[in-house]
This record gives sequence, structure tokens and C-alpha cells, in this order.
Amino acid sequence: MRSETASVPNMTTRMVWFLAVGLVLFTAPPLAAQSETMNFFVAVEGAGWGATRPATEVSDSQCTDIAYPEGFGHLNWRSYLTNDGDEANAARQRIGTGPWFNFYGVEIAANLDQLHSDANNLSLETAVTVKGQARPALEIPAGSELDGGDYSRQGPFFCFGVP
Repeated sequence: MRSETASVPNMTTRMVWFLAVGLVLFTAPPLAAQSETMNFFVAVEGAGWGATRPATEVSDSQCTDIAYPEGFGHLNWRSYLTNDGDEANAARQRIGTGPWFNFYGVEIAANLDQLHSDANNLSLETAVTVKGQARPALEIPAGSELDGGDYSRQGPFFCFGVP
């Protein structure tokens, strides 16, 4: 007959292993080949909810919802969108000061001035999704105008991570 006390260490060992494995899975690193410095990606589709809420709020949430499961929930994600003509909430002010890097660690721009100039590194090859995939359409997304105009909350749009 087995003693109840003999199973306690075994149970404790199992619990420790279970917690260790859970901790490893919970703190999983970014996907293979994904740069830990990534703070820029293209959201291919906008949120399917929130039609009555402000576009910036919904689109920022969509950026966060896409980035979080990929290991980038530590950043505050902002869509490149001007909030209803409010200069204090202009797209340029909402996204931080840079630098910005894509999935592969390629620098998009070092700062706001470079991002908003012909010297930026935005192209069909560098404007990739959070998983490093090329955009399905052959154009830079709407909302990438210098003033944040021509934006569609349905996507595609740029997402910038701010610490």
C-alpha cells in the first residue's frame, strides 16, 4: 500500500514543472527572425467594431490587438491618424520621436524629420506586417500622408509603437 506522504513530493515536483513550463510559454520571445526592436508595422485590416467610437481610439486598439500576441504588448501602439483635425492629436505627434524598425529590424526612419521626408526607408519591401509579411496590395497604405490624411479606419494603416 502506497503512503499518501510519498505522493506529496511527486505532486510538488509536477507543480514546479508545470509552473516553469507555463512561465516559459508566458514570456515567449518574439517570433523567429523577428527583431526585438520592432516598433512599426502595417495593419492590413482595421477593426470590425467601434463604428461609433473615435477612429483614433479604435485604430490604436487594433494596432495593440495585433502586436500583443506577437510579444510587443509592452509598447503603446498608435495608428498613424490625425484625430478629427485636433492639432494636439495630429498623426505626427501621436507616434513618438523614433527611431522606428520593422519586423526584420530594418530602420524605417531615425526621427520624425526623416520619416516625413523623401529620406525615409518606407517602401513595399520595408512596410511589412507584424509577422513580416508583405502587404497584399502594391501601394503604401492610406494614412501615410504627411498630415495623416486620406486615412481609412478599415485599413491598411501604419502602427507605431511608443515606449
